Amino acid sequence: MPVPDYGAAPLAKTFMLVRGLSLLAMVCIVGLTANFVSEIVSTNVDPPREIVGTLAITCLAALYCLISIPFFYSRANLGLFIMAGLDAALLLAFVVVSVILGKPLSFLNCMIVANGNAAANAQSASAFTQSLTSNLGKSGSTLGLENWAGSTRLNCFETKAIWGLCISLCILLTCSSLLLPTLYFKAKRAGVPTAKSAV
Repeated sequence: MPVPDYGAAPLAKTFMLVRGLSLLAMVCIVGLTANFVSEIVSTNVDPPREIVGTLAITCLAALYCLISIPFFYSRANLGLFIMAGLDAALLLAFVVVSVILGKPLSFLNCMIVANGNAAANAQSASAFTQSLTSNLGKSGSTLGLENWAGSTRLNCFETKAIWGLCISLCILLTCSSLLLPTLYFKAKRAGVPTAKSAV
């Protein structure tokens, strides 16, 4: 099925590429955050709010992106304007998520996690274990994201990957929210028929 051109074929193909990359990033974020939440919940501790919020927003965004593709293919000219507004709202949500995730993670160096000297490793492990055992099994108990991300090198890289994918989604959603109104005006100028008038 060819990509509808809306009077500007390169822009339409760029939008589809951006939308595909957005979906790929969202699937990766959902997989990483779901794995992270599963590991945390297995210790009977509530997962950090930042990770749960990221998972919820990403699931909703992925659902919207999947639904927006058929609308794009159906030549819904006015729908492009509506999709641009929704993309801008998602952009704002992912900017907030990126900032919230970035606060504790930006100072974390994954290469030195579990690779410092023996005393520092023992002190870090002791602090994490004390914090974990004091919260273990208590309903509503929670540990901060920095505690989980800094516990192992794998957790550190996993949370940094989630943060990086959220930042990349900010860039991709900015592109799509700029491309959609441009496609709308290009289609209007070129006189591209809408789905109703084409039938």
